[in-house]
Amino acid sequence: MSNSTPTIAVTGVAIRVPGANDPTTFWRNLLNGTVEMPRTDGDGKPRIRQISRYAEFDAELFGMTDAVAAITDPQHRIFAELAWEALEDAQIDPARFDGRIGVYAGCGADDYRHLQVLPNPAVVRAVGRQQIAVGNDPDFLTTALSYRLGLTGPSITVRTACSTSLVAVHLAARSLLTYECDVAIAGGVTIQLPEDGSYEYSDGDIVSPDGRCRPFTTGAGGTVPASGAGVVVLRRSADTRGARAIILGTAVNNDGADRMSLVAPSPAGQIEVIREALEVAGLAPADVGYVETHGTATALGDQVELTGLNATYGKAGGGACALGAVKANIGHTDTAAGVVGLVKTVLAVQHGVIPPTPAQPGDGEDVDLGSPRFHIARQAQPFEQPRHAAVSSFGLGGTNAHVIVAAADSEPAAPPHWPGQALFALSAASDAALARRAHELADAVEAGVVPVSEHLAAVLWHGRRALRHRWAQGITAPTAAEATGAIVRALRKVSAGQRATPDPRVVLLLPGQGGAATVPGHIDPLFAKHRECLIDAVRAAGGPELSGAEEWPADEPRLRDTSVVQPLLFVNDLALVQTLHDRGIRPAAYLGHSIGELVAATAAGVFPVEDAATAVVHRGRLMAASAPGAMLAVRATPEQALELVGDLPVEVSAVNGPQDLVLGGSADSVAQLQQRCSAHGVNSVLLRTGHAFHTSAMADAAEQFAAVVATLDLRAPESDVVSNVDGQLLDAARATDPRYWARHLRSTVRFGAALDTVVAGAPDLMIEAGPGSALTAMARRAARRAGRSCAATAAGASYLTALGVAWAVGCPVDVPLAATERRVALPAYPFAGVRHWVEAPTPATDAAPPAPAMNAEPHGDDFDTAMVAIWQESFGGPAVTPDDNFFELGGTSLQAAQLIAVVNDRFMIEARLHDLYERSTLHDFTEHARELFTAREAELAALLAELDLDGDVA
Repeated sequence: MSNSTPTIAVTGVAIRVPGANDPTTFWRNLLNGTVEMPRTDGDGKPRIRQISRYAEFDAELFGMTDAVAAITDPQHRIFAELAWEALEDAQIDPARFDGRIGVYAGCGADDYRHLQVLPNPAVVRAVGRQQIAVGNDPDFLTTALSYRLGLTGPSITVRTACSTSLVAVHLAARSLLTYECDVAIAGGVTIQLPEDGSYEYSDGDIVSPDGRCRPFTTGAGGTVPASGAGVVVLRRSADTRGARAIILGTAVNNDGADRMSLVAPSPAGQIEVIREALEVAGLAPADVGYVETHGTATALGDQVELTGLNATYGKAGGGACALGAVKANIGHTDTAAGVVGLVKTVLAVQHGVIPPTPAQPGDGEDVDLGSPRFHIARQAQPFEQPRHAAVSSFGLGGTNAHVIVAAADSEPAAPPHWPGQALFALSAASDAALARRAHELADAVEAGVVPVSEHLAAVLWHGRRALRHRWAQGITAPTAAEATGAIVRALRKVSAGQRATPDPRVVLLLPGQGGAATVPGHIDPLFAKHRECLIDAVRAAGGPELSGAEEWPADEPRLRDTSVVQPLLFVNDLALVQTLHDRGIRPAAYLGHSIGELVAATAAGVFPVEDAATAVVHRGRLMAASAPGAMLAVRATPEQALELVGDLPVEVSAVNGPQDLVLGGSADSVAQLQQRCSAHGVNSVLLRTGHAFHTSAMADAAEQFAAVVATLDLRAPESDVVSNVDGQLLDAARATDPRYWARHLRSTVRFGAALDTVVAGAPDLMIEAGPGSALTAMARRAARRAGRSCAATAAGASYLTALGVAWAVGCPVDVPLAATERRVALPAYPFAGVRHWVEAPTPATDAAPPAPAMNAEPHGDDFDTAMVAIWQESFGGPAVTPDDNFFELGGTSLQAAQLIAVVNDRFMIEARLHDLYERSTLHDFTEHARELFTAREAELAALLAELDLDGDVA
């Protein structure tokens, strides 16, 4: 039988069941035959099986306030977290996915609303019934997720009792095959309440009398209610190679009237749904080697299910077929049961192992399964090829679902490749989560669970959502082993990250002559392309041949020739600037050191590139032809330096900071100055140059350079450029004046003052766009002096790290890193462990809090205190402050409407919704409310006075 129907790939899974919060633990428990039952309460009643993380939730990650998170049904919250995990497992970031993502899922009853939220009048008053409904109605289970993750495919809540989640998988698969969406999230969740409850058994009930579930054994008495949830991410198989398993076919039907009652199962309906799923899959019953049954362990349910299985799979020839039932391990997770069984089956075909259905104390013999093909696997056994399996889920009410699963085609995996360098990026909703994520990844890498490779870097970049708290590090190493050590050390140091902002202020720093002159061409294909164009421009301007300069040795004579070095710096600096532009970094300002300012002006549009090349070539030649000299970097204040200079013919060439000077003069004079510095314990370094730049020795060169610049097309800067001459912004008049550029060549470089100007503008990031990192160090010192927090990085020294830091502060960076379809098993997102739970009032405190007296008239501090309390009650969490903005705190329109209603009721005023929109800080809104209250008092006093005059008031 051939299958011509397109198939569906299961690319991501997530699960939360008793005893396991992730697929790895779940699979280990299955292989070990772990049974998460029985437990009894103090009266010996069987306990409902609860999951370990049902009340905790990462509200910050999903953009919810603490108060809204607390009133939201835990089923909705768990589904959101599992959808996040499953998308990460599928290596999909919805924000960057080019297609529509749909959601199909269901949940149990909204007991939380009725048992916990509505009985608490203070909570109802603070949040409002409409927000409570949105947070608890099953209707909003999927649409809330679509809103929070920005998903635009169909968003449909499914409710068919126990078969809900497998029906959701069927609908999701159909939606993919009809191209309603390109990725589908499917699953279900049930949280049994009360949170630590038990159940009563009565004769004939479907629940087990002893708290154990024993499918297909004699004497089995029923199932055990359990909380649980599961989510799968599905794609068309043709669209991906990174699958855990393949869904070959699905079917759904209903038993109709051919049964004893509405809640009784029908063999005919189950037989038909199995046959239809096999037909869709293009398989014969003999092709299936494992069936994950519905397996409730009720006498009628198991008997009817075996009848259906025997009429389909049991009558086939072929090899053995194992039957399994996950309910024996964890109990009956109700609406999540189908997807939990599917996840188990996906893992079985993926790993090539049929997990055991555990034998338990008190079990009877296995029932007669009705076919020699069937057996209950009591020990783990190999799942031989071809690995075809099936999953059944039958809902109370008669809606049946059946899914056929196969192992994904697997190509021999090539060994992980280390490309020599890669960017590793992490983000999280908080610094605490970021640090935990980094340390858990370090553990996985160090243990060899996650090999360091280009695939790891690609998944971290393309397959994870970019959250607000970010960290990135470029790693360059010759071998994978050295890269592993480097990334582990870097990850273990992470305690906090950069905080991304929507429009970060970035300043590019352009170095001048005196340090390294070349940048490796391999850092980025775009850089190599830009550099070649600029080399052509220099050549066309009559400049030196710079092709292959990145291969020049450190002692290359041309690297001491100013006529070569300045054009080379121009080429490297500007190519790096252009590459950063292409990669998404849009600077707010440029600051160049000496020749770097000419590059900055070119980047800002003052010089067309061809004219800039002409200016640089002439500038380099003119300065190279000047009288020989030397330059000395001195760690001293200007006063200390001048005292050391004394009568020596040495001038200040650059002031890079309060104690960071460069002095220039003749070689003999500079040598004497260096001796004086040494004698006085002042640190000094002789720079690698043969001239005294920015001194009177450059006077003739400056005059001639002015004449050259006068022939060029100068324009007003399109972006901010900070001048070396005085440390202020370069205006249009100076930028287009040839005499300015002559003065710039000749005069002292006031780079320290220019840095102070840059830092005063509160940049988020300063990037040195050149070969070295000297300006980066200066920038960091300037920021520390000013008491400002600002990231600084050197693109030439560590290009990938610079891109990563730019991304970390919020730049929309396009990293030169291709996506991968290879599966990389990374640690799951470390959700915050904050309990968000509305405690129902106890009998002693079940009375509503007394309402404020109608004649209460708050004044002064009392008014402020009352308003703060109302805001705090609305948001929960950390204490609100006067400067807090309602909407920046996460307030919604529903929340705003409820807050206005509470304020109006409390103070007997008539504030409007637009008042909060226009005055959205706590302070401003409080002042406005106070004005309304004062006006109301005045009107009331006037009315009373009028009544008194009329004799109506004694």
